[in-house]
Amino acid sequence: MLRTTVGSTARKAPPRTAAAFIRGVLRAATAAALTAGALVATAGAAQAANTAYYVDCSAATDGSGTQASPWNTLATVNARTFGPGDQILFKRGATCTGQLYPKGSGAAGSPIIVDAYGTGAQPKISGNGVPDAVYLYNQEYWELRNLDVSNTASTTAVRTGVRIVLNDFGTGDYYRIKNLNVHDVSGDLTKASVGISLDVYGTTTQTKFHDAILDGNTVRHVDRTGISNSTTWNCNPGWTGVCSGAGTANAFVPWTGIVFRNNTISDTGGDGLIMRNLDRGLAEHNTVYDAAQRSMENNAGLWTVAGDGDVIQNNEVYRVKRQPGTDDGMAFDADIAADSSVFQYNYSHDNEGGFMLFCGQCANATGGGSVVRYNLSQNDKSRFLYAVGQTSSQVYNNTVYLPAGSTTKIIEDGAGKTTKVALDSNIFYNLGTGGYSYENAAKAANYDWSNNTFYGHHPANEPTDPGKSTADPLFTNPGGGPGGYGLQASSPARGSGLVITNNGGKDYNGNPVPAVCRPDRGAFQSSSFTDSSCSPLLANGTFDSGASAPWTLSPNAAVTTAASHNGGRSLKLGAAPSTGEQTIAVLPNTTYIFTGWMKTGAATDTVELGVKNHGGSQLVAPTTSTTWVQKGLSFTTGPSTTTATVFCYHNIGGGSAYCDDLQVVRK
Repeated sequence: MLRTTVGSTARKAPPRTAAAFIRGVLRAATAAALTAGALVATAGAAQAANTAYYVDCSAATDGSGTQASPWNTLATVNARTFGPGDQILFKRGATCTGQLYPKGSGAAGSPIIVDAYGTGAQPKISGNGVPDAVYLYNQEYWELRNLDVSNTASTTAVRTGVRIVLNDFGTGDYYRIKNLNVHDVSGDLTKASVGISLDVYGTTTQTKFHDAILDGNTVRHVDRTGISNSTTWNCNPGWTGVCSGAGTANAFVPWTGIVFRNNTISDTGGDGLIMRNLDRGLAEHNTVYDAAQRSMENNAGLWTVAGDGDVIQNNEVYRVKRQPGTDDGMAFDADIAADSSVFQYNYSHDNEGGFMLFCGQCANATGGGSVVRYNLSQNDKSRFLYAVGQTSSQVYNNTVYLPAGSTTKIIEDGAGKTTKVALDSNIFYNLGTGGYSYENAAKAANYDWSNNTFYGHHPANEPTDPGKSTADPLFTNPGGGPGGYGLQASSPARGSGLVITNNGGKDYNGNPVPAVCRPDRGAFQSSSFTDSSCSPLLANGTFDSGASAPWTLSPNAAVTTAASHNGGRSLKLGAAPSTGEQTIAVLPNTTYIFTGWMKTGAATDTVELGVKNHGGSQLVAPTTSTTWVQKGLSFTTGPSTTTATVFCYHNIGGGSAYCDDLQVVRK
C-alpha cells in the first residue's frame, strides 16, 4: 500500500496568541534598547581590523587590551567599535559584571569573534539584572563562543542571557553561538524572557536573520524560554487583525539558514526551544528536559510555528510539565501555520502533556502537511497525539509504548478545530487503559488508519484499519529505551507496513528502509530486504510520468497537472459518471489492501475507490472531501480468482474529482 509524504504551499501566519506576543516583545525591545544605552558609553572610532583584544576582569587596572595588559571592565569593551577579523578574548576563571555590548560588524570570511583564553573555567559574564547580559544590535558576522552567562536579580522582569536584535536592518548575515553556558536568568514568565534569543523588530525595512547556527550550548534554570527567536515581520494575508505597527500588515519575511544543533536545555519556566518564521529551519541532536516548570500557560518542549519545511530530528525531550488547567506540556508541536514540518528520529518520554501537538488551524490561519515518522514515544502521559487543527498530515512508522497503569490516550481530538491525518504502520503497544477521544463521532472519520499494530488494550472505539494487527509485535525489550524496540525474528510486524514514497530512506537508527518492498511497522527496521526483488501490484499509481496506461479511462478522465497530492500530477475525473480502472494480477484466497488519495471539486460531489471482479461483492470507499484525503479498503479474492479490477470513480457531481498515489499491497 502506498502513501506519499505530503507538502503544502500555504503561507504562514503569526504565532499562537500573536497580538499579545508581539506587544510583549516590542515592549521588551524598547526597554532593552533604552537600558542598554544608559549602561554603555558612546562607541569610539573603529580600531584596526584582525586584532586580538584581551579582557581580564580580575586584573587590578584597565590596560591597553593586550594579553600582557588586558582590559578589566565591560565598559571598555562596549566603548569600542570592532572590525572584521577582530577577536575579543575573555580570561578563563575571571568574572565580568554587567552587560557585554561590543559594537561593529565583521565581514564575509572575517567575522568578529568573542571567545575565551587561558585555562580553567569558562569566563563569566554576570549580568546582575540588566535587560540582556550579552547584547548585539543591528550587527552581523559575529561568533560568540565559550562563555558562562548568567543574569540574576532579586525581582523578575523581561530579561535574557544572550540577545541579538535586528531592527529595520534588512538581512543580518552569519551568526555563530557555540558552547555557551547560559543559566540563572531571572526573567519574568512572558515569552520575551529567554536564555538565548534572536529577535527582529521594525516596521519600515523588511528584516530577517540568515545563516545563524546555535551549536553545543547549555541553557538551564531560565525564565521563561530556553532558546527562541521572534520577528515583527510575521503577518499573513490570511490572518488579519493581529499585526502591530504600520508596514507589518500582509508582510511575511521568513528567516533562512537557521540551525539549532547539539544544545541542552533544562529547567525552563516555559518552552524549551521555539522555532518561529523559518524557511526550512533545522533542529537536531538537541536535548530538552524539565521544561515548563513554572509558567502557568501552554508550553511545549520543542516546537515550530509559522515556518515552511522545518525539520526536527534526532532530539530527546523528556519530563515536560503540564501545568494544571493548561492543554500542552508535550514534547513536540507543529503550531499555527507550520507548513510541511518533519518530525523524525526523535525520542520522547515521560512528558506530562504527551508526544505531539497539531495546532495548525486557529482563527483563520492555515497550516498542515506535517510528517511525523520514525519516532519513539515511551511512557508519555495525557495523549500520544493532541489534535487541534492540521490538514493533510501523516503519522507513520512510529513506536509508542504505554506501560501498565497508563491512562494515556492514543488520540485526543478537540478544541473545535479539524485535523485530517493519515496514520500508517505505527505500533501502539498499550498496556494501559487509554483509548481514542474525539470531540464528536463525526470527527473520527478524519483519521485514516492503515497497517497499524494495536497491541494490549482494545477500547470499543479502536479504529477500523484494513491492515490492522493486534498481535504482539515481539519487541526485544519493551520499555527499555531506544535499544528495546527491535523486532524479534518471528515478529508479525516485520515486512507488513505500508510502502510510502518520500519516506526519508532510513529508520530511527539510521538503517535503510524499503522504497519498494513492504517495510517493518514501527520506528525500527529489523528485517532485511532487497527492493529489486519487489514490484508493485498496481502500475502507474502516481500518474507522475504523464501517461495514463495501463489505466482504462472514461472519455472525460485524463492525467492532469491541475492538482496533485504529490509529484505534480494526478488522475482528473470529469463530471459524473467518470472513472479510471486497472485490472491487476492476484492470487486466489488472498487478502489485499487498496488505498489512494482523493478529493472533489465541491462538497456536493462524491468520489470513491473501489474493487470489483475479485471473487466477491464490489467494495467502495467514498469521500466528499474537497481537500486530499486517503481512503482504503481490504478485499479477499475468491478460491479461483487470478485477477481483480480496482477503480477510482466520480459517481456524483457535475464538477471534477481527483485521485492520486494509488497502491495495492498484499496483506
